[in-house]
Amino acid sequence: MAAAASADEAIACGNCHEPMRQLLLPGHYGRSVEVDLCSHCHLVWFDLTETARLSGAALLDLIGAMAAAQSLPHRTLDPQAGCARCGAALKTVHNRSRWGASLHLECRAGHGAYQSFAQFLQEKGLLRTMSRLDRARLLQTQGRIDCVNCGAAMGRDDETCGYCGSVPSLLDVARLARALDPEGALEPQAVHRDAARQQALQCGACGAALPPGLAVDCAQCGATLAISRLADAHARVATLGPALRAHAQKPSPEVVKRRLEALDADLPRRREYAAQMEAEAAARRGHHRIGGEDWDWSALLGRGTNPLRAVFIALAIWFVWYFWR
Repeated sequence: MAAAASADEAIACGNCHEPMRQLLLPGHYGRSVEVDLCSHCHLVWFDLTETARLSGAALLDLIGAMAAAQSLPHRTLDPQAGCARCGAALKTVHNRSRWGASLHLECRAGHGAYQSFAQFLQEKGLLRTMSRLDRARLLQTQGRIDCVNCGAAMGRDDETCGYCGSVPSLLDVARLARALDPEGALEPQAVHRDAARQQALQCGACGAALPPGLAVDCAQCGATLAISRLADAHARVATLGPALRAHAQKPSPEVVKRRLEALDADLPRRREYAAQMEAEAAARRGHHRIGGEDWDWSALLGRGTNPLRAVFIALAIWFVWYFWR
């Protein structure tokens, strides 16, 4: 088994053994996040918690890199694929978030995990399963159905992609725009007109009700709600990039105010948690276990008669007498 690579070294994909592309993406609080992407296998490698530290601009850049990688032929995932750091075997981990179920392939030694493009987007709540009406609409308007994971063409009745095995899905553009700018800090966009978060049968741009199963375009405002081509979805929101980066550098006063208000609202809970931790630490300092029983050593320093304290004082006097006589 190969030694684990350092975080600064270029690492090879554990599936195709080709060097992975290193992406240095903007994270929260001005920090950078390094993510490794395999263009051949359409996989993303996360060392620890990078996926949770990606800012809106980082998410936009990562989706752009995924879209560009789909121009290369997909390489099937090998059951014997190993960790990108040490080559150890992988295990499938099933997760559940507010968006539903998702999974990733995790190193058994804890060095990180792979996700396919579709699995990453699913975890972020950006995908929804493609219905028959969606397929018919795509064939009518675009002449083809694309796999959102690898970009390959799919048949009208395919239950999974013949190249990568992904379930036919659509990327929700309205929800993507919200994920890029969760604080609503940018200039008012169509997707921000409705204050309520997008629901299953509601247009995220104007809030209009949508007919069941048919949600590629909104009949009320014409907004594109779901796209099967990752490059097209990225093109729809790429114009938000400059404003997202400017906001990361200097948030608007309104956003700063909302953040401070949120911290103030959470202050009582934080104080309660800190007091609880302090009490537990004090209890650990004052109690020690001797002979299977709990003793309160802090009682030795208290007032009043204490037989144990008298014994310790007597022993101390004896030691002084013995060594100084």
